[in-house]
Amino acid sequence: MNKVQKHIASYRFSVKGIWLAFRYENNMLFHLIAAIAVVVVNVLFTVTKTEWLITLMLIGLAWMAEIFNTAIEKLADRVTRQHDPLIGKVKDLAAGAVLIICLFAAICALIIYVPYILK
Repeated sequence: MNKVQKHIASYRFSVKGIWLAFRYENNMLFHLIAAIAVVVVNVLFTVTKTEWLITLMLIGLAWMAEIFNTAIEKLADRVTRQHDPLIGKVKDLAAGAVLIICLFAAICALIIYVPYILK
């Protein structure tokens, strides 16, 4: 397999990972519904190009954080299924990262959408 074929194969693995996340992780369905709602609201309010970019980046960051969180949880479960305080902390930290980006996304949504609502 040459370098180009390896590179193309890596995209297939990446797409498979995204598919697995949306197919089997309930939280990804929530993130997908939220993303669709954001896109609909952006269209309805005819937000600026900058606001589009901000909301799209936040959607990507939330999805990325959730996929990382899922990967960490799966790996930790593979290491041991027994209660391990350190693994518990690792899982909590990963979940906390998802919560942080989602809270900041919600704050940004308020900053972006409230002026449109008040018009």
